[in-house]
Amino acid sequence: AKDAMVMEIIPKSRYPGDPQGQAFAAGVKSGWIVKAINGEEVAGQSFAKIMDMLDDEVMDQRMSQHFYASQKEPREGEPVDTPIT
Repeated sequence: AKDAMVMEIIPKSRYPGDPQGQAFAAGVKSGWIVKAINGEEVAGQSFAKIMDMLDDEVMDQRMSQHFYASQKEPREGEPVDTPIT
């Protein structure tokens, strides 16, 4: 799969730099397509790489980092530095 869409936004930041609340604090909305991460274009990149860069897991167990680890597949991208823009 290519590209990634924002699905759920955690409506508060629990502490400064909280990765769960950064999108909310930055005004990101559900339904937006992720086009760049910290200035790096990611449009057309694999969903797995984008999620790896965001250091995020999806709720679907088949695509989670736990699944990647259990399958011993390497990550497609490295997590980016925070704050994520």
